[in-house]
Amino acid sequence: MIGSFLRPFSRPVTSAAVAIVALVTSPAWAVNDSAGTTGFNFLKIGVGARPTALGGAFTAVRGDLEASSWNPAGLHGLEQRSGVLSLSSYLVDTEAGFLSIAAPGEHRTWALSVNYVTYGTMRRTDVDGADLGTFGAFDVATYITAAQPLWNRRLTVGVNFKAIYSSIDDYSSDAYVVDLGVIAPGPLAGMDLGASLLNIGGVRSGFTDGYKDSLPVMMRLGVSHRPAHAPRPLMLLADLNVPNDNDAYLTFGAELQVHEGLYVRPGYSLQQSGVEGDEPLGLTAGAGFVFQKYRIDYAFSSFPALGDVHRISVAGDF
Repeated sequence: MIGSFLRPFSRPVTSAAVAIVALVTSPAWAVNDSAGTTGFNFLKIGVGARPTALGGAFTAVRGDLEASSWNPAGLHGLEQRSGVLSLSSYLVDTEAGFLSIAAPGEHRTWALSVNYVTYGTMRRTDVDGADLGTFGAFDVATYITAAQPLWNRRLTVGVNFKAIYSSIDDYSSDAYVVDLGVIAPGPLAGMDLGASLLNIGGVRSGFTDGYKDSLPVMMRLGVSHRPAHAPRPLMLLADLNVPNDNDAYLTFGAELQVHEGLYVRPGYSLQQSGVEGDEPLGLTAGAGFVFQKYRIDYAFSSFPALGDVHRISVAGDF
């Protein structure tokens, strides 16, 4: 029954893989006339401790539940039913979380996920600054992911079907979008190439009558490589990120197994680079520990003007 449902999507998703590459290389994206103009900005916040420790270079990673937010094709490769819970202490009083469960089948893998951000309690004032109490705000996206191999497993495709809801005080907005992704083997042994196109859809209702925010569309091209002759298990990663509301930028990461079950992960993003004061910008770092069926990951990143960001994820099979 599930297979019959997904089968009609196989050909469109495969065709979309070609469209992704064509769009990324199109000269139409060379000039950016809409920097910082989109809504639903929580969708830009990186999901998961492992991906963010790697600088956000996660488009070509397979078999990870947190990959579904970066490239839905990366969900494929899980061997057992799995779950992950990720929590982030984000900037100011903001907190973010991600919860996902996945069930691999004979031909495809399915997952159900929730990604949310809460912004704490904020003061309400009038035009003169008088205190009128407090209000809250939050964003949430729920989605279903399907990923499967095609063409004798030479190509893996994936799709997210997402419902998005944002609330500020008594105002709200909602949207419905899809994410498309592909992963294929690269020209070298141990190499994978990935591409994804995220947040394609429309806003059903805006915060006010007569106005609807645009969506933060993101296109990614990525490569991951596990060198065959490295002295220890090593994965090198790089992504090209092309948002529709900012300049394109590169991200890089490396994952090294330093001991049985213990991994270290440095990363770097050119989205913010250079030095502010004595602190370098764009650097991330993290570690992971795998024990039997469970994995614990931690990631750290710093924004000198705003504060540090800590993320922790716990994943396991069941």
